[in-house]
Amino acid sequence: MVAPSFQALAKKLLVVGGTGGVGLQVCKQAVARGWDVVSLSRRGQPVITDAIDRSAPSGWIQKVNWSKGDSLDPSTYQDTITGADAVVHTVGMLLEDDYKDVLHSQSFEDLTKNVQSAIRGQNPLDTNKAPKSGLTYEKINRDTALTVANEAGKAGVESFVFISAAFAPPMVPNRYLTTKREAESALLTHPSKIRPIIFRPGFMSTPERPLTLPLAGLLQLSSAVLGNSVNGTIPFAQALSTPPLSMETLARAVMNAVENPEIKGIVDVGGIEELARNPYNAQVGASKKVESGEKKSE
Repeated sequence: MVAPSFQALAKKLLVVGGTGGVGLQVCKQAVARGWDVVSLSRRGQPVITDAIDRSAPSGWIQKVNWSKGDSLDPSTYQDTITGADAVVHTVGMLLEDDYKDVLHSQSFEDLTKNVQSAIRGQNPLDTNKAPKSGLTYEKINRDTALTVANEAGKAGVESFVFISAAFAPPMVPNRYLTTKREAESALLTHPSKIRPIIFRPGFMSTPERPLTLPLAGLLQLSSAVLGNSVNGTIPFAQALSTPPLSMETLARAVMNAVENPEIKGIVDVGGIEELARNPYNAQVGASKKVESGEKKSE
């Protein structure tokens, strides 16, 4: 169990998308450290399984304020964001149609069926076709983050964490990644005084999504064998050579970053692992400032 952090005394954390996989892990980590935690999601209350309940301190669910709202509509969370010291944005969309069915597949048969169903409605070359759900990468991956960040700036929030991605997974349209990069750029140059922290994980696993565990094992093996030697040489090279992360590891890194005022900018997979192990490493993210546009060379 993580001991409550002294930095967390009387501090408030807003987790946008707190009922999702990464969001739940961040909520659990923050509760264990003594933060006053509020989750914002369209669902409101989370779906709690036995595995989630067993993997956190007893009674943690009751210690989170599960708020219902729409991150694109500030009127639904203006009171919620007031007084927050930090915001963690975990909302994201992998596929514009049926992506949640894909993520929650319980067997390879279900996975195959759900991926085929999603891909049939996703022609990566047809950028003008609106998804059946009406939810687009632009709205979910980019606009939700920027809308909440604008409200965070007005509310005087100190830190804003954005969960981005290292790459677009195989069979996923490139707009998945470009919209996240657009959000990154806007956050790193945001006119308010918020401290932007951007995490770029690769594939993430959790016991709550059983199929992610064997896939993570395979990617751990392929990344160890291939390293960076195959980047740009074979299809899906980056996916195969990037080590996977557990959602718990990412959540631990997120909270360590929030509590370390020296952390700012973009944190890649290696930085996430280091930050999860060593919360006092002030160098994580620093090397990415040039890439982010915060600092120009010559």
